[in-house]
Amino acid sequence: MTEHHFTLEHGDFSAKLVLGGKHSLYDFAVILIKTVRFDFDHPFEFCDNLKRPYRSKERYSLFADMGHGDGELGVEETLVSEVFRPRRKMIFHFDYGDDWYFLLTCTAVKQSDKSRRFHSLLSTTGSPPVQYPDFEEEE
Repeated sequence: MTEHHFTLEHGDFSAKLVLGGKHSLYDFAVILIKTVRFDFDHPFEFCDNLKRPYRSKERYSLFADMGHGDGELGVEETLVSEVFRPRRKMIFHFDYGDDWYFLLTCTAVKQSDKSRRFHSLLSTTGSPPVQYPDFEEEE
């Protein structure tokens, strides 16, 4: 098996993660959203255009799995290992209304002696963004 190492960045927040085994991009999205402590309540996509995600040539979206979308591929059957290699950067775009953009960098792909799927949050720096800042202030 292999394991993929990543950094996730948004503003002053960054996280280092490792995924082992065969995770789909959908699985990865769930892990990323848990890492930033958001609710998993919006559609998302992975995009190769770091400056203009909507103009990406390579896109993987939840909408594609639902039979919608414009030429992008799905996330449920696409494996992380099919998309990411060392030094590969992509944008994880979450919530098309609020447009949360997270920079993902695959920092390494290594052989692993573990035979099952796993993921681990290795470290974080800074504070994760607040998904609903107005809602947080009212409480």
